[in-house]
Amino acid sequence: MENIRVHRPPTPRRPPTRRPPARRSPRRDSGKPPRPIPKVASDTFRRARRRRLVARRVACVLALCLVVALFSFGTLTHGASSSGRGHVRSVSPVEAAALPSPPGPPPPNMGQVWVAAVARDPSPDLATGGVGTSGIRIALTFDDGPDPRTTPLILDTLKERGVEATFFVVGRQVAENPALLRRIVAEGHAVGNHTYDHADMSGLSAGQMRDELRSTQEAVDDALGHHHPMALMRPPYGNPYLEGSAALPQFREVVRGQRLFPVAWTVDPGDYLLGDDADGVVRAVARADAAGREGESDEVVLLHDNQGQTAEALPKIVDYYEGSGRRFAGVDDLLADKYLEP
Repeated sequence: MENIRVHRPPTPRRPPTRRPPARRSPRRDSGKPPRPIPKVASDTFRRARRRRLVARRVACVLALCLVVALFSFGTLTHGASSSGRGHVRSVSPVEAAALPSPPGPPPPNMGQVWVAAVARDPSPDLATGGVGTSGIRIALTFDDGPDPRTTPLILDTLKERGVEATFFVVGRQVAENPALLRRIVAEGHAVGNHTYDHADMSGLSAGQMRDELRSTQEAVDDALGHHHPMALMRPPYGNPYLEGSAALPQFREVVRGQRLFPVAWTVDPGDYLLGDDADGVVRAVARADAAGREGESDEVVLLHDNQGQTAEALPKIVDYYEGSGRRFAGVDDLLADKYLEP
């Protein structure tokens, strides 16, 4: 028998079963507008968050106030010992850290010296005739600064050697270098007025002379942060003394009105003419000192703190004078001896 093959049709695939969508009950239309979603929970959350923000801000403000109070208390405690120093203008914290405290009258008291001087001399001065006071002391003086290149070197030497000096400052230099002026005063040196623009006083009117002197005083006060009355002045170029100018009577009247002692010199080595020759400055000091000495006489030495050769020569200049058996003094000391001694 032949094998008979029965042809069977393929079994059709069943489609995936799909769940019928859930039947939703039809919304009943009541004819009324939909009720709004209650806002009670939302408003409560907002109020709570607002309260937390306010609390945080209050806490920050209180913390800031506490920091300020602690800082103010520390400042008052630190400055209690200096509360009697007088009025000081407001300055920034950076300036305040660098400003020397307003000093009391330095010895000698130049106010007392002035009173005694004008009672005896209508035009009190020092060494304007090239003659010093009686003694064997040396007063080092520096003109035309402060200069940022060389004045610090000179101050370093003076501090290291324990020497007091007098700086006759130019007002515009003080305005440009206030920190140097503060250092000069803080280290115990006297400051004198050398006019604001290094002006030749013999060519100025009385009003212009006063302006030059007052502007320099203001520059010094601004640099220090308090009034620091200068009792000394040196006219640039030594005029009107050296030229015998007709302006001398007017000049004397102006400086007397400003309560200033004009100070000249007895030793002028011409340091500003010697370039970079520091040893030449030392030799010039020795020559000028020998030529000007007549017996035992105090000397006022003219130097310039804007000269590099002078800064370099200063240690040897100190050695020279100390080796001659003389000691250093301030210009104010010489003036006190001149006018306070009977």
